[in-house]
Amino acid sequence: MAPRAQYPVTLVSRQQLTKSTFQLNFELDPDLLDFVPGQFIQLLFEFEGEQCKRSYSVANSPENFRQTGQLQIALACVEDGKASQCFAAASPGDTFNLSGPFGMLVLPEDFPRRIILAGTGTGVAPYRAMLPSLQKKLDDGIHLSILMGARHRRDLFYEEDFQHVADSYEHASFIRCLSRESNISAGEHHGYVQSYFEQLGLNPTRDLIYLCGTPGMIDDAVNLLQEAGFGARQVKREKYVFSGH
Repeated sequence: MAPRAQYPVTLVSRQQLTKSTFQLNFELDPDLLDFVPGQFIQLLFEFEGEQCKRSYSVANSPENFRQTGQLQIALACVEDGKASQCFAAASPGDTFNLSGPFGMLVLPEDFPRRIILAGTGTGVAPYRAMLPSLQKKLDDGIHLSILMGARHRRDLFYEEDFQHVADSYEHASFIRCLSRESNISAGEHHGYVQSYFEQLGLNPTRDLIYLCGTPGMIDDAVNLLQEAGFGARQVKREKYVFSGH
């Protein structure tokens, strides 16, 4: 198989999302990259003389990318991480190389009755890219449940985008699953995203479930779903595994 083409990208801006997460906005000719919502790209960079690469889900939709010419990714800072240090120190105008797109965490051609999106940390980024496509299907009558997991409210980001969809459609809901908050408000759940499954009335004959985020969440969720009768075709997953320092 021939190596995937690489494209030069220019950093336009960096936006702090939480204390430990920031968004990078890269300028790229939309004609060079044709991606499907839910896919990821690889960024290639040099750190202390070493050539490195990291994978990141695209956080904005193809429609937004074509309109703005900017590709958005969300990066979780890792202490002493090479990518974290490199991109935290990067300035607008710096150039990097990008390859992709990759990944199969995409929406189906034939939609089920309900889609459930469960994500932790930057695992919600591909779901944000899916929102325009999902809104069209919500107009057609599908049901949508979005579960976003974090330890504290201060760790949440992109929640305004998900809440807007939930507020705009009768058959859409957005739940913030907070594992370390004791006082829970409307639209919140005390616990992990997978612990909220029992409140969804899961049905393997009508539901398609997406899992994206930490390996622990995904492994626990898969076990619960298998016990509930879900097979591999009804669960799409993508683990975010730390690449090391």
